[in-house]
Amino acid sequence: MKNRIDKIIKAMHKGNLDAIAVIAGPNMAYLTGGDFFLMERPTVLIFSKNKKPVAILPSLEVDSFLSLNFDSEIIDWKDSEGYLSAFVKAGKIIGNIDKIGVEGQRMRVFEFNAMKHGFPNTEVIDAHNDIASIRLCKDQDEINNLKKAVTISEESLKEVLKSVKEGITESELAEMLIIEQYNRGAQGIAVHPLVLIGENSALPHGHAGSRKLKAGDSLLFDFGCIYNGYISDFTRTFFYKEVSDSNKDMYEIVEEANKIGRNLVKVGTSLHEIDDTVTKFLEESPYKKFIGHRTGHGLGMEVHEDPSVVRGNHLKLQEGMVITIEPGLYDKGNVGIRIEDNVVVTKEGHESMTILPRELIVL
Repeated sequence: MKNRIDKIIKAMHKGNLDAIAVIAGPNMAYLTGGDFFLMERPTVLIFSKNKKPVAILPSLEVDSFLSLNFDSEIIDWKDSEGYLSAFVKAGKIIGNIDKIGVEGQRMRVFEFNAMKHGFPNTEVIDAHNDIASIRLCKDQDEINNLKKAVTISEESLKEVLKSVKEGITESELAEMLIIEQYNRGAQGIAVHPLVLIGENSALPHGHAGSRKLKAGDSLLFDFGCIYNGYISDFTRTFFYKEVSDSNKDMYEIVEEANKIGRNLVKVGTSLHEIDDTVTKFLEESPYKKFIGHRTGHGLGMEVHEDPSVVRGNHLKLQEGMVITIEPGLYDKGNVGIRIEDNVVVTKEGHESMTILPRELIVL
């Protein structure tokens, strides 16, 4: 864990911060090795310059935290006394400082207010970018966990496809995916599987429901699982029994856009360049008005994490970064097509951890 602590200290200096606070969630898990439940009881870990980290813990979490052998000052609090006094104690231990950076996309209002209570003369600021930087580049163990999660999900989809038949519903297929992933060693699901049929597939973040499958329908699967804290997240789109010429043409455009995006992934390429190139290709196709979103996002301990594969993000890829390449086209009320891969940046270029076929398949 020392290397990871060094990363958070480096992020602190880079952001000109005196301290960084993380709450229960992926960053705390990354830094301590412990996965704590995000609940109504604040669980906060504060790093500061030249001092031991301070952990503010509900009393019922102390034993679990101690089992991590993480070197820190522990301030525990009981429900009967409330948590504000624990933040005051933390403020006294850390002392007078000017700036504390917090997870702007994760910290909730009551935790933010508790920080202000414990550090009344300190500016509490959103340091999302600095904190997120510690998890941008994955080591080999992390990549291995991601690959295992991908394998579990891909093998599960192959099994579920054997059960595709006329009249089966989105929810039935989603339930099968969940069961198959757990049977293959998943320790959780990334999100409830998006299994979308026909016109529902044109909803980029739709929900599996009661829509029944019939000939000519598109069938979109977007799902993933959790393995050792790391997540798979990929999409494949199929057609059932038959596919119209227009849908076939649209599919082939998305397939080519996916290929263009994957081929751009290498050390030194900017996220802007990937999204700009892929999006321009889609814009120059007959389906410009069906573009719905960016080309991809980071993947690791969260389904969506930094870096964002989007125009305007000029961050350059580095070895160990993991991103999705997921161009899509969405003809509202008719059909949606998305092909999503999980791609890791390597010294030689890239490796797609997802290997299921991308070409058009009619089931």
